[in-house]
Amino acid sequence: MQVMEAIKGRRTIRSFKADPIPAEALEAIYEAATWAPSHRNIQPWEFVKVGPQARAKLLSMLQAKIDELLASGQVPPPARKGFEALKQDFGGAPELVELVSRPPEEEIDAFENPLSVAMAIQNMSLAAWEWGIGVVWLSLGAAPPAGAVLGIGEGYKGVALLAMGTPAAIPPAPPREPAGPRIREVS
Repeated sequence: MQVMEAIKGRRTIRSFKADPIPAEALEAIYEAATWAPSHRNIQPWEFVKVGPQARAKLLSMLQAKIDELLASGQVPPPARKGFEALKQDFGGAPELVELVSRPPEEEIDAFENPLSVAMAIQNMSLAAWEWGIGVVWLSLGAAPPAGAVLGIGEGYKGVALLAMGTPAAIPPAPPREPAGPRIREVS
């Protein structure tokens, strides 16, 4: 798979098959994360694999948030289907992992570390896609109550909760705006 093919082909998946992810694929996905760029190469990411008890607590939190969003009437119909799928035990994803940013050592790290973790997430998503594994980035992982459930220590910052698994279906590509109108030059 070529890089642009992976970038353009990757989709956010919200409904998964129950099949477990092969250990070899998981190793490759985590390895890809470690190759993300980070300032001073400090590699500020940590991975928290979510077990059954924590998963149940996080699911309850996710369901409450989704119910709140759906009740607001602000979720468009295509997105409602994805939200409803996620309410069913994270869309049936066999793997949940929280990506955490380590505490800053210097002032700039407070800004840079979470960005480096986000780049690690992108690497994971692309590597997963190469293995036929879909990923959804859930911002629930950045919520302080999720951090408490996952035992994230003081100074650490939850960046995202990823649900991963074999896609039950692959949605079509959403429309993208061209880059051209967003490019500007400053002299």
